[in-house]
Amino acid sequence: MIGNYKNEPDKYLYGVCPYGDKNPYGNICHDTIKQAIDAAPLSKENLPTKLQIAIFKKGDLFKPSECNAFTEDAIKDLLDKSNEMLCPEYFYDAELFKLTPAKLKKLKNIINDYLDKWIDTTGCQKVGELLEVITLTKKDYIKYL
Repeated sequence: MIGNYKNEPDKYLYGVCPYGDKNPYGNICHDTIKQAIDAAPLSKENLPTKLQIAIFKKGDLFKPSECNAFTEDAIKDLLDKSNEMLCPEYFYDAELFKLTPAKLKKLKNIINDYLDKWIDTTGCQKVGELLEVITLTKKDYIKYL
């Protein structure tokens, strides 16, 4: 294995996998093996004899702008809806929010830069490369429960 997940656990992300698979349940990884096991869909009455744990390298911090919620189209739709809510008695045919594609792109960049700067994503790591899938026996993983 690359690295040592037991001695340097903060460098890795962990996910419980269905047996024979390398992808964690729900594609969700956790900071510790205990968190991964706690989050796994396991029946406490009928625990499996073995669990597979995928160990991934931690990637860079996630940036809010990477979720692509504020694209040019999303901003245009939002502005169109805002335009529809204006009182026609005061803003008839105003079309206040008609922006050129270049201005929409600039507005998108301003919004995303703001989100990246002001939203704290500490602890929200991207999942890096899969390093290893380990198998824990019931005796080994029960200590994490």
